[in-house]
Amino acid sequence: MVDDRSERPFRMRFGQSNWLFGGAFFVLMWATLIAYYQYKFDLNIPPSTSGDEVDYDSLGWELAHGRGFRVDLNDPEFRAPYDLAAQASERFRLPQRESEISTTRPPFYPWAISYINRLIGRQFSGTRIMDAAFVAATGALLAVCVRQDFGMTAAWLSVILFLGVDVRTRLYGRAILTEAMAMFFVSLICVAILKLRFHRFRSRFDDILFSVALGLLIGFAVLVRTLMILWLPGICLLLFLTWKRLGFSVKRSALLVVGTMSGILLAILPWSVRNIAVTGEWMPMGTQGLVQLSASFGDEVWESGGVWRNLEHSGFFDDVVHDDQTPVEREVAKAKWSRTHAKEWIFRHPGRAITLVPMKIYEEFRPRNRTEGIILCLFLIGIWPALWSPSGRVCLALIAINAFAIGVTWSVEGRFLVPVLLPMHYVAMMGVVWIALMLPFSAVQKVFAQNQIRGV
Repeated sequence: MVDDRSERPFRMRFGQSNWLFGGAFFVLMWATLIAYYQYKFDLNIPPSTSGDEVDYDSLGWELAHGRGFRVDLNDPEFRAPYDLAAQASERFRLPQRESEISTTRPPFYPWAISYINRLIGRQFSGTRIMDAAFVAATGALLAVCVRQDFGMTAAWLSVILFLGVDVRTRLYGRAILTEAMAMFFVSLICVAILKLRFHRFRSRFDDILFSVALGLLIGFAVLVRTLMILWLPGICLLLFLTWKRLGFSVKRSALLVVGTMSGILLAILPWSVRNIAVTGEWMPMGTQGLVQLSASFGDEVWESGGVWRNLEHSGFFDDVVHDDQTPVEREVAKAKWSRTHAKEWIFRHPGRAITLVPMKIYEEFRPRNRTEGIILCLFLIGIWPALWSPSGRVCLALIAINAFAIGVTWSVEGRFLVPVLLPMHYVAMMGVVWIALMLPFSAVQKVFAQNQIRGV
């Protein structure tokens, strides 16, 4: 069932009705998440001390008190809620660790936590309410996008799938991690590129300003999640092709990509200079990616089938870490050691290195529960109609760019898909609509009749 109207693009007409609609869905989802977290978990309970959440919590606390971008688990006021909670459960037991300048974490999320700490003091609830807002805002943007293309019924279905079915939105909406903020920033990037495809610039400088502003947004996303630095080649190619499809010349399209790169550089340059100054090495994005390079390409990750393994636990760094080193010196030594060994492993095993890329992508997309399986099935079905849709192709491109970044780094069994949940759910909704239009029931088809999908 193909109709000329099937080419009707995603217009992003953010008029008053769309703002009201998106705002209503945002408030509804935000309130739902906050109530759910408070009822089931308690918003102000400390996070488990076994993962990364403690580091972000400590960074936010230290920044709030003007002590710099450092982690200090020995501060009595910082430790107090953990020590209290540890009386009931060992999972809150906080180890002792010397104060150290951090070269492993990106800055935006800790900065946001620090401002909440300045406002309301020692807390976990404010951070979780903020993360819930990021998830709710992403869901609202998704609902607006789906309503634009597939109608109100589809918008409600998208919210149910996003917040009610997909457990990842509820999980990372209360985790003190970068995922929720990264999800929101990627959603803004996605919507900006969709809007770009159908924007009409009033002068030659409007497109340059747009490209620089988009670059700033992408740069801020890198400061939320360092992995996104690996998005840049794919993003630049996507933007170049988008500008070309708008009718710009090759030269003008290339110039606009340079404008985007300028915005990215402007956003990340101060943080990169800081990292180089702190480490004394050419490590503009810090040490985390380099430290984990042997977790991306090495015997351990090969034996695990592409899934990340903690190199610290296997004694990988024992020969380069010494008690007389400062924390920064230890991180730099680990980064150099891991980088060297990863390069050697790749040259010794080029076939395995290439094979690891799809292995890691597979492990990341492989569903760990039924709800993830439902979303993945709908997403896979939606790929076909998405290939015929301008907005669908943009969403698929962003997902592919993220998959490339996963393939050349490491898989953490689904966590790295969280930032691209909006484009994934948009394509999944295309799968839902495609199924509905294939059904031999006119009543079902009429629900989505205002928007035809090619490929049906």
